Amino acid sequence: MSVRDKKVPKKKDINAIEADMAYFGARIAFAKRGEQTAYKRAQRKACEALARSLNEKLRRLRGA
Repeated sequence: MSVRDKKVPKKKDINAIEADMAYFGARIAFAKRGEQTAYKRAQRKACEALARSLNEKLRRLRGA
């Protein structure tokens, strides 16, 4: 594999992931408010799982 074949993370990819993480953070905060229904708990769990996944991807892109 040549250097040309390697995919270099692009700034816009990192920015898009950060924006997605902010969105999921807001959804999690919203789901914690008010009456706790099964739907809100499920939504919070799904958003938390997606946020963890995106955080891991962001960490890999940044090379940390």
